[in-house]
Amino acid sequence: MIPERNLMAACGLQNEQQRKWVANITDMMDEGPSVILRLEKILQAIICHPEPLLWFSGRRIELEMLMLKVINRVQAQRDMRTGILPCRSCENACMRYCARSVNES
Repeated sequence: MIPERNLMAACGLQNEQQRKWVANITDMMDEGPSVILRLEKILQAIICHPEPLLWFSGRRIELEMLMLKVINRVQAQRDMRTGILPCRSCENACMRYCARSVNES
């Protein structure tokens, strides 16, 4: 993106149309990921074939939980105030698992 470029002006939109576009885009950004469900074909694909979506969401939840465990473990080790962190073999194993899981998908 080039910040100096006004793409809406280049499209020939009037001020009122530009304001409406900005309002719509802002609403969509505020709504978050559920905005995808507004698209009819994507919604139909999700309803007809939910297995891939369930697999990806399950994998995402699993990775998020694993990362939280790693973060909690590192924080607990730092809270011991020894100044020396113990062996990171567990954290390294978790990171390898995360990388392997991402590569599988």
